[in-house]
Amino acid sequence: MIDKIKYVVVDLDGTLVRTDLFVESLLRYLKGNPFKIVRLLLWILKGRAYAKQKVAENIDIDAAYLPYEESLIAYLKQLKSQGKEIILATASHRNYADRVAEHLGIFDRVMATEENHNLKGRNKLAAIKELIGDEDFAYAGDSAADTPIWRAAAANIMVNAPAANVAEAEKDGKLIWQAKSETSAVKSFVKEMRPHQYAKNVLIFVPLVTSHEYSDPTHIVTTLLAFVCFSFCASGVYFLNDLLDLQEDRRHRSKKYRPIASGALPLVVGVAGAIGFPLLAFALSIAFLPLAFCGVLLVYFAITNAYSFLLKRITTVDVMTLAILYTLRVVAGAAASGVSLSYWLIGFSVFIFVSLAFMKRYIEVAALSDKSGQVRGRGYSRDDRETMFSLGIANFTAAVIILTLYINSPFVLTSYSTPEFLWLLCLIVLFWGNHIWVCARRGDIPDDPVVFAIKDRASQLVGVSFVIVLFLAKYIEF
Repeated sequence: MIDKIKYVVVDLDGTLVRTDLFVESLLRYLKGNPFKIVRLLLWILKGRAYAKQKVAENIDIDAAYLPYEESLIAYLKQLKSQGKEIILATASHRNYADRVAEHLGIFDRVMATEENHNLKGRNKLAAIKELIGDEDFAYAGDSAADTPIWRAAAANIMVNAPAANVAEAEKDGKLIWQAKSETSAVKSFVKEMRPHQYAKNVLIFVPLVTSHEYSDPTHIVTTLLAFVCFSFCASGVYFLNDLLDLQEDRRHRSKKYRPIASGALPLVVGVAGAIGFPLLAFALSIAFLPLAFCGVLLVYFAITNAYSFLLKRITTVDVMTLAILYTLRVVAGAAASGVSLSYWLIGFSVFIFVSLAFMKRYIEVAALSDKSGQVRGRGYSRDDRETMFSLGIANFTAAVIILTLYINSPFVLTSYSTPEFLWLLCLIVLFWGNHIWVCARRGDIPDDPVVFAIKDRASQLVGVSFVIVLFLAKYIEF
């Protein structure tokens, strides 16, 4: 069938690339200033083609780092070697289509949205007919919007197409090639939620443990629900962060494999997750948890959004913000259960989390290939490596000092049966700090120190030992 066909028309969004360039450009446009959404809505009211034109005038793309459907590109190159004329036809703006075509170098012609003409669905089919007349053509597409073009084409090429369209093409004998995603959409969605990161929210249980209120079932239930709410809210933040950091993540050695950056998860699903999870978290907290917890969750959500849009790009401010976000989990635990919050615990938490935040940035700059390199989307270069190492160690040491002062406080002397046991905590925490910073220095921690700690056997033993010492000090008398 394909031997008699001269023209092969190829869609861009969702077919040639595993993303939607219009949605991407919208996200990048809003990243610098989310209040631009008002102007954006006015553009959309004037028509989709007009909105695409205005956004393309403000936002550029880097075609070299887009998530391409490599198997399709290989097939198109094979067809081109057989003398086929390859045409790129897309509803994306011409600026973006031209950059993709220039990067790949396999297209003979480009048709795309420009000015007030949106090249999608039947508009695209009319443009194809106008260009090639009644000549037979093969069409490569991915969505139900391509249905009229598939039906008009002599041969169908399908990339993750709806089952109904695939069945129709097979029935008509038109299907000549198809690609199916090897990754389940559900698995990609769950992976994007990053449930392994929920370990950070265990900090919500810390006030319950340190105040020794863990025997109260009501406190346990409310704290568990607070953990769930924070986890859902955090997932929404992860979705938002990855949507805003698409360009930077695709250049990163490991982040480029994340579901949104790699194209395994559609951007519209990512947007739904970024909105839906926080709404679910707030609905649960308002319905079942104290108002104080709702307030803490709201502050957490506001700061994380400020971090996503702006604060992460400001040197040192980003580190302090991360430390505040960790500490807010401890505050949220106290607010949910209603137990009193120790200022010693707050002080200890702040210094520990500042150290871990510096470690996260240290790992990023240490991975840069040259001394003058800059971490994309951050305010750091490789020159800052030693400074961050020193500040990280200093803050961890300060946390241990606060712990020693806490052990000598009147509260401890009256709350524990054998407070002398607590001195073991200083050794345990000091050991852990030295251990993870040595691992970071050696390059053994690939990205997130918290994720490393969850999987690291030594860190696991430290956590268990910490809890055992607390219980011994509380209940064992000599």
